[in-house]
Amino acid sequence: MKRWMICWMSMVGIVFAARINLHDGASFESEFLTFDGAVVVTDEDTIPRSEIKEIVFETRGEQETEAASADADVQELLDRTADAIKRFPDAQGILLIDDGKNTLHEDGTRNYSYHMAYIVLSEARKGVATFCHYFREGDNEVKIHFARVIKPSGRMVELNPANIRIETPPRGIVFFGKGKWVTFTLPEVQIGDIVEYSYENIRFNPWNKEIFDAGYFFESDDPFIYSRLTVDVPEDEFIQWKRYNDEENEVKFRQEAARGRMIYTWTAKNMAPYVPEPGAPPEGDFLTRVDVTNQESWDAIHDWYAGFQNERLKITPELQTLADSLTADAETAEKKIAAIYYWVQQNIRYISIKGSASSGVSGHPAQFTLDQGFGDCTDKAILFSTMLRAARIDADPVYVGTNYSVAMLDPALPNYYGNHCITEVFLQDTSFYLDATGSSNGGFSRYPSFNAGDHGVYAVNSQKRKVEIIPVPEPGLQQREYHLDLEIDETGALTVHYQSFYRGDYETGLRYYWNYVSREEDRRMRFEQMVKSVSPDAELISYELINVEDLSKQLSLKMSYRVKDYVKFAGPVAIINLPEIGNRLTFDELSIETRKFPFSYATSEAIRHTATLKLPPDWKIDYVPGDISLAIPEVSYTATYIQEVGNLIYFEDDFSRPERIIQPERYPKYQKTLNSITSYHKKPILVVLQGDGQ
Repeated sequence: MKRWMICWMSMVGIVFAARINLHDGASFESEFLTFDGAVVVTDEDTIPRSEIKEIVFETRGEQETEAASADADVQELLDRTADAIKRFPDAQGILLIDDGKNTLHEDGTRNYSYHMAYIVLSEARKGVATFCHYFREGDNEVKIHFARVIKPSGRMVELNPANIRIETPPRGIVFFGKGKWVTFTLPEVQIGDIVEYSYENIRFNPWNKEIFDAGYFFESDDPFIYSRLTVDVPEDEFIQWKRYNDEENEVKFRQEAARGRMIYTWTAKNMAPYVPEPGAPPEGDFLTRVDVTNQESWDAIHDWYAGFQNERLKITPELQTLADSLTADAETAEKKIAAIYYWVQQNIRYISIKGSASSGVSGHPAQFTLDQGFGDCTDKAILFSTMLRAARIDADPVYVGTNYSVAMLDPALPNYYGNHCITEVFLQDTSFYLDATGSSNGGFSRYPSFNAGDHGVYAVNSQKRKVEIIPVPEPGLQQREYHLDLEIDETGALTVHYQSFYRGDYETGLRYYWNYVSREEDRRMRFEQMVKSVSPDAELISYELINVEDLSKQLSLKMSYRVKDYVKFAGPVAIINLPEIGNRLTFDELSIETRKFPFSYATSEAIRHTATLKLPPDWKIDYVPGDISLAIPEVSYTATYIQEVGNLIYFEDDFSRPERIIQPERYPKYQKTLNSITSYHKKPILVVLQGDGQ
């Protein structure tokens, strides 16, 4: 511990008393004061340094006062800036101070305070001058302690409190009941400036006062010079925590008791930035972080969630009548499920209406959502589960964290989890998942397909009191199948008769797309664009969309087109590559040679082609590519060409990728395998022309 007076000023005489003035206007006196570099400890309180505007010391004998402004730490920040730029000369911005504190009070209310100082080193980072924080009236409030810009010269531009605004988000397809934003923008921010602010989120009405959790990242795509998480709880509060992605043990931990409280602190210094990689999973899966919870098991969370849900899963007479009418002609349980699945997807519009725990976590009553005709994901899952129960199908709403935005749950650390709600369905000795909300593709999933964002993540089912992972579907359930009847005439023109079939998430996306592109003239234009991607000279002959509106039947596309001068000639040799196939098996996601982080797909994948190529009778087939067979755990591929009677060539292949996540140590082998597939399709068929005496 160092005396504040030694750190900040030279004193004359003996300290008699000190008056502490805070940025928020509060002021009080203390007979005792020490400073440990981050907080001021008085005889009654512990105060973050960021909250203090000035300390006025009174001395005996001289009977004079001198002000030691908290702004005297400006030089320290400037010194830190110089050192940080030397350490990270290529950074676009550097987080000098990243200091968060979670405080749990005896009555279950809680605060989160945060102090940040950031050096702006590029135009791209000037946005840090704008602060925006969401709150819900009646649940929490956001308090700005101070905000300022520090120029390289030491000149300061402080935030004018009059420029702090409360804004209501614009209402549209997604809106939030009572939510508002606290926002401000610091003026005059230029490259080389330090942006510093401190705020507090006071949660006086948390969703559940018994459940407490905290989480913190200690690295980002900017360097972190000093990063700290503090969790301050009553001394007898149970706490468990876990570090993730910290193989070098860079996050240091400290625990201490003080005045009936237990203080847990995690600190990291000089954390280098990570380089973003395309296709990486959510950052929490690979960046250094800490998660904290006061729950020993999932029991309290299950109790709370199930309590909400039970009130909302009630089968009303109207819901029973609707379920009976939808399933009247269904001969099997699966047909009942499918009928209700399609109805909820197509007839209940998605709108986010979260306003509290009872609506956001567990939705509105099923009857309410039916009456309104809209709801968020939780509302739709509640309604879908209730209607299935009315049809005597066991079903529960479950919470998931979508694989494109939420870090993988650690079931050993119970806490609030998820950004989405779907339904688990039970039949005989098995269960499976359906998503009546869908995704950005809307409600166009054909049973038993469901949103790929739900694949390979944990589901929390509080009705059955379990937490388990949702399997990634077998590749065959995500298959795209393409049939090509090809004919080349003696001029080298190619005629193609094409039909495709789809399953899984790809089918969902295409069905959404073609329902959106509903005008016939627009559809024709899209098909013309498709054939032009094969060749600029391609001409569309005909097209057909099959089962676009009917979710119960497989979507299929048919078209015919002609490409003049498709074949390349080299003297008496015709050079032919099968159209379309090579383009589908070109893997643009493999854009970097090595990876530090995993590569993440949404789900599994399968592609199958069958093609028959008819050549003119006087052309002699000289060469077709040999068979290929590749297999590693992450992907497999087989392909074969067969010469048949009548100057026909038959081709078939199968591509299958069961894995959703490609680990970085496996990426080189995976990349090599996919590149081999792409290279295979660059090998042409060679034909010798025998006509005209050749």
